[in-house]
Amino acid sequence: MLSLTIFTFASILAAPFIGRLIDRFGVKKVLIPSVVLMGLTIAVIPFSLHSLKLFYCISFITGIVSTGAQSIAYIRLLSSWFNKRRGLSIGIAASGLGLGYMVMPILVQTVLDIADWRSAYYALAMLVMIISLPLISFVIRNEPNNVDTIATEKPILSGLLASEAIKTRNFWLMCTAITIMSMFLTGLLPHIVPLLKDRQLTATLAATAASVMGLATFVGRIVVGYLLDRFFAPYIAIFFFSLAALGLGILVDASSTIWIFLSVFLIGLGFGAESDLIGYLVGRYFGLKSFAQIYGYALAGFLLGAGIGPYLLGLSYEYWGSYQYVLTFACIMSVFSCVLFYFMTPYPRLSEVKT
Repeated sequence: MLSLTIFTFASILAAPFIGRLIDRFGVKKVLIPSVVLMGLTIAVIPFSLHSLKLFYCISFITGIVSTGAQSIAYIRLLSSWFNKRRGLSIGIAASGLGLGYMVMPILVQTVLDIADWRSAYYALAMLVMIISLPLISFVIRNEPNNVDTIATEKPILSGLLASEAIKTRNFWLMCTAITIMSMFLTGLLPHIVPLLKDRQLTATLAATAASVMGLATFVGRIVVGYLLDRFFAPYIAIFFFSLAALGLGILVDASSTIWIFLSVFLIGLGFGAESDLIGYLVGRYFGLKSFAQIYGYALAGFLLGAGIGPYLLGLSYEYWGSYQYVLTFACIMSVFSCVLFYFMTPYPRLSEVKT
């Protein structure tokens, strides 16, 4: 658990800096070395386990180098290529990440059945190098004008500098709301199965409920992406996070299987909305001039919440012997997040955004 905390802390520190590099040099020039370094750090993890200090050091380095190979790069890329269908493109990409989370455990377990745990790390490193790296190198283009074809949608290249964005009310409303929701929705993930077992569900039913939550997350990402292109994004955030708040409220006292499954489905829909909303809101409110750096700050807030949340839920259970109190608090804070989104202003016109 400490290694995961170190990894998350490193990513929080790195996100704004990586974003600035992407804005300055382009996605590919940051993404390619990040993927290479991430593959190498994964491959050396088995050699670091003889020393706890070395293992923690590798965890910190992996947290830094992997930041440039995650959503901060891909969402910046999609925001450059898409304008009218930006929300849907982000939603599809985010759902792909969800599929990866579903497939990777199966792949790792297959390798473990055939060989040993060291081979599992080597297999992951090889996937990064053999599949991800060639695709990034030969398929991805930074902007539509990098190719010889005429782009059908011209990307919005104006916007605020990061130093200007962080002085705006919309930035702090967005980051505060996202951090709160991440704290309780992402923070709930490692506790969901123990929580459901605490409600006297069998291990099989608890695992099934967790799968229902994962399915809802997958559906939520695509649906939210589709809706973002058609409706005002803060209102979409209010709707889906209200569903998550309702799910948390139901889960406080839910004991029957049907109510538990309904609650985790609603929570999953809200969790699926988070990744879509961050990138879309940053692009619409602040433009693309410093998109990646501004997104990096928002991502740091998301990761901060994701890092604090599991500990908060764990401490609550240890102190009270139940998740009810922290779930009640999570429900209240989710409603508060919806209030924050309500006070976000309409999207600025491009002519009103500093260039």
